[in-house]
Amino acid sequence: MKKGFLFIISGPSAVGKTVVSAEVFKKNPSISKVVTYTTRPMRATEQNGVDYHFVYKEKFLELEKNGEFVEFSLVYGNYYGVRLSSLTEAIEQGRDQLLLINWEGFQKIKRKITSNVFGFFLTTDMKELERRIRTRATDSEEVIQNRLKMAAEDMQHKNEFDLCVENVEIQDTAQKILTKMQEIKGAVD
Repeated sequence: MKKGFLFIISGPSAVGKTVVSAEVFKKNPSISKVVTYTTRPMRATEQNGVDYHFVYKEKFLELEKNGEFVEFSLVYGNYYGVRLSSLTEAIEQGRDQLLLINWEGFQKIKRKITSNVFGFFLTTDMKELERRIRTRATDSEEVIQNRLKMAAEDMQHKNEFDLCVENVEIQDTAQKILTKMQEIKGAVD
């Protein structure tokens, strides 16, 4: 059986990771979303096992202690993690997956899974990034400045990825990613 691929999309806040990945899923429904674990409460619009695996903190920490997460982090008081076995099982079963994660998580995954992992880093210029962050109209000026500082730091890691894609227009960006996915899969067939 032919192995599947784990495709990762990363990039700074407001670069468009979520909307681009939604377009990728829409255009190629055979790619499955990696469902990660979290301790945060489930929202009314979410489903357990679809949006996240929602677990109690004690269960999450038990999984972490047993080395089950390839990557995890504590964000705003809630844990988030990617279970290694779910990634490797899908690869072995020939299923292609897509995961949105930060550059640090990408590095950790690449150290643990050394083949069939490909990372895309989405970029845009800092003025456009600032415009997108401000357009959200959800953050204070202090938070905006912090997001911009973190975005600049994230951009310093773009060359650690397999391919950088400038996200100017969602449809074009998604198509570039899908085309590259097909090239990668075709090279292995």
